[in-house]
Amino acid sequence: MGRGKIEMKRIENRTNRQVTYSKRRQGLMKKTKELAILCDAQIGLIIFSGTGKLHTFPESSNSLGQTIQRYLNVQGIQLPVHDNREELYSELQALREAIHNAEQDIRNYLGEDLGPLPLEVLQKHEQQLESSLNIIRVRKEQLLQTDNGNMYRWLMGGGQLPEQQQQQQQLMGQMPFIYGGEDQPSSSTVLQLATSSSSPHQYCPYRLQPTHPNLQDL
Repeated sequence: MGRGKIEMKRIENRTNRQVTYSKRRQGLMKKTKELAILCDAQIGLIIFSGTGKLHTFPESSNSLGQTIQRYLNVQGIQLPVHDNREELYSELQALREAIHNAEQDIRNYLGEDLGPLPLEVLQKHEQQLESSLNIIRVRKEQLLQTDNGNMYRWLMGGGQLPEQQQQQQQLMGQMPFIYGGEDQPSSSTVLQLATSSSSPHQYCPYRLQPTHPNLQDL
C-alpha cells in the first residue's frame, strides 16, 4: 500500500517539522552527491535550517567557494571588495559609549554617583537643572493663570456650566423683570458677594414683575 499524497504547506508541529527536515536534507545531500559523481557536475548546495543551522555541499569551503565564484563569473556579478567591518565596529563602539554616558548623566541628575565628578561637571549639571526648573515654572504659571481665568468665569456665571447659563438667559429673556436696587453692581462686587461666606444676606439683583393683577384687588 503506497503512501498518501502530502500537502505542500508548512508543518505546524515543531517536532514533526524538525524530523521531516532532517530526513529530507539527508536525502537531498545524497542525491546531490550522486549527481556530482555520476555526471561529473560541479554543484554547490547551501541550506539553512529553521533554527539557522548551516549545511553545505560540498562540505569543503574552498570547493563551495569555487562553485560560487564560477556562478558569479557566469552571471557577471561582482561582490564588493570593500570590507567595512572595522567601520561598523567603530560605530558600534561609539554607540555603546554614548549610551553609557547618557545612563551616567541620568544617574547624576538623580543624585547618584556624584563622588567622582569634578567641580566643573557638577556646576554644569546644576546649570542644566536650573534651566529645566525655569521652564517648568513658566509652564506652571501659564496653567495657573488659565485655571484662575476659568474659575473667574465660572463664578461670574453663577457657578453654572455654559449650557446652563444659556438656558438661564433664554428663560430670563422670556420673563419680564425690573431691577430692584438703586445702582447696578459692578462685576467685582458680584464676584465678592459670590465668594463671601460672612455676608448675612444673599444678594438678589432682580425682582420679578408680576404679569397678572392680584386677585384680591379685583
